Amino acid sequence: MKNFLFIACLVVTPVLAAPGVMLKDEDLRTSASASAARVGRLAKGASVDVLGRQGGWTQVAEGARRGWVRILSVRSTAAAGAGAGLAGLVEAGGRRSDSSRVVAVAGLRGLNEEELKSARFDANQLMNLDRYQVDRADAEHYARTVNLRHRDLGYLPAPQPEKAPDKGQGSPWGEGGLL
Repeated sequence: MKNFLFIACLVVTPVLAAPGVMLKDEDLRTSASASAARVGRLAKGASVDVLGRQGGWTQVAEGARRGWVRILSVRSTAAAGAGAGLAGLVEAGGRRSDSSRVVAVAGLRGLNEEELKSARFDANQLMNLDRYQVDRADAEHYARTVNLRHRDLGYLPAPQPEKAPDKGQGSPWGEGGLL
């Protein structure tokens, strides 16, 4: 039975893969995380098989190598009418169907629960922020160079405290909010 399942996985896996191409040089990682170990590097223009997506990452295979790259580093080259399966799903997310409705998703990056739990304070990274600090004169000079204009914006109004409901006008769902 084990051999049958193993052989079935080998037979089914290539059907689910969608062809893709690397849009830029990118490290191939063991998991969908920037801190995951590097298992290789894929060059811009390399042909890959797109195997799946997770958050801001795409699982790809190139020959015998398999790993994860950033989602914006690879593009599916599946045919527009790819139909069912992973190829169709990957392509559906990458094409516009209605030119009057523009949808853009770029720079998708967040921290997953695992990354948040394993986060540790790093004083060196905090000190690296100083590299990005500029004084007011430098900021104003840059703004003039790229033709930015000064604009005064009003402050948002101060938040108002919530009013307690009058007695007799409680929640329609009962005392605790729900029946």
